[in-house]
Amino acid sequence: MTERQQDDSETAAPPEAQRPVPVAALRQVEAAVERLCLRESTSPARARQLRWVAKELRLVSVHPEFRPADTVREAADLLGAQSLTSYLRLAQHGELRQRPTSSGDGTSSASSMRIREDCLRLICQELSVPLALAGRAPLPAPREVVNGPTRSQLRAYLAEKAKSPPTRPGRIRLLAIIGTVLDTAARVGELCALRVEDLDLAESEPVLTVVRHPQARSVSEPVTERIILSPGTATALRHWLAAREEILTPLHIGVKSLWVSVAGNHAGLPAADGHSIKRPAGMPLRPRGLQRAYTRTVVELNTELAGSPGWRPLPYRLEQLRRAVEVSADRIVEEPAAP
Repeated sequence: MTERQQDDSETAAPPEAQRPVPVAALRQVEAAVERLCLRESTSPARARQLRWVAKELRLVSVHPEFRPADTVREAADLLGAQSLTSYLRLAQHGELRQRPTSSGDGTSSASSMRIREDCLRLICQELSVPLALAGRAPLPAPREVVNGPTRSQLRAYLAEKAKSPPTRPGRIRLLAIIGTVLDTAARVGELCALRVEDLDLAESEPVLTVVRHPQARSVSEPVTERIILSPGTATALRHWLAAREEILTPLHIGVKSLWVSVAGNHAGLPAADGHSIKRPAGMPLRPRGLQRAYTRTVVELNTELAGSPGWRPLPYRLEQLRRAVEVSADRIVEEPAAP
């Protein structure tokens, strides 16, 4: 190699795959994300989404097709119009995925794109950086909700099972969850927030206290409602409380959550000997765990009720059942006026 060729090789720009990471910009974004996550107004779900977007921004900053990569120095550069357009394009095409998807094509849904945009808006506000997006991702088409005849059959099924309840804790819990959703239209996060003390299963008028957390928290504050439960749901909850007690008694731990796991599950942490650590049964259900438990057990319920007149299989997402429910005003208990 000649001396001139050596000089040229030393001064040439590095290959795109070896592009320097914009450390300062990423640190500013990640610090802003952590401040947002620590705020009381930020839900656990939103905190996960914010950290997800921050991780994607780190991935995209070294992606070969990210533009304008070589001019990113500060957070304002990383969150500029051209950078965000490039980031969202790559994200939509699945270029930032680290795991394969069940759909096969890897492209992001409209819901995922809107979540990214919402998180970017919060991050830009936190850093006092103007947000410049070309346009809002379209609203996803709503999934079909559970129809009236199927909901009526579910209520009849709950009433019938009250006479001869199932023996498996997972099935007992599913019936109680379905009954609670049919009576209250509670979201998954609201279900997970329920405690045993929120239940008043008096024979004359069983009531459940639900704290509503609207998705647009900046517009609507949480609202507490006390809702009268139907007889089938109240009975299903009594059966679940008995099953829950059997799970928790041997553990000698005080768990206040209404919904708990019925079996041990992987905690995602390795033990000292290299084996997986198992969480014991009786741990509070989190939103993902509750949704997975619902999906697993609803497959069995669909098989059991297949062929019943008017029955349509329940969808695997609890949200499609919830959105079909309207809580009538006469079932909401008014709080007594303060003296």
